Amino acid sequence: MMKARKEGKLILILLVIITVFSGCSGKDDTADMTEIDISSLGSELLEQVEFEDELNLVDDAMVKKLYHIEEFIKAQVYIGSGATAEEIAIFEFDSGEAAAEGLKAAEDRLEEQKENFASYVPKELQKLDNAVVKQVGNYLVVCVSNGDEAEKIIKSYIK
Repeated sequence: MMKARKEGKLILILLVIITVFSGCSGKDDTADMTEIDISSLGSELLEQVEFEDELNLVDDAMVKKLYHIEEFIKAQVYIGSGATAEEIAIFEFDSGEAAAEGLKAAEDRLEEQKENFASYVPKELQKLDNAVVKQVGNYLVVCVSNGDEAEKIIKSYIK
């Protein structure tokens, strides 16, 4: 009887130790989350990537209309005159799930743009086909341009 009680206490102590240490050894996922300064990234893309069109920052109401994304923390979206498909869109969301929904909306926007440009400016289709579209954690980045400079710049912001 005494031996069973000691074994019970020992098991209980082991369970407590395992519980404490497993809680301490867990990795803090938020420590590794990428944080992107969307203003800096937007400015760098605007300055370093070669665009045919002059891109201008649009307000949140226009962002919601263009991308059909209602819930975001911050957004920087630059669009041109409509003569080209060129644009930059950078979003910060409150979760990875919201960013994934934003990614779907961005892909829908690109498909819509392909349909629009196919008949009246087909040369823009190449830019749309090669658009950089990346979701990283709570962020979404879209850049429609020529060349691969945008991809390099975006990768430099992803840690």
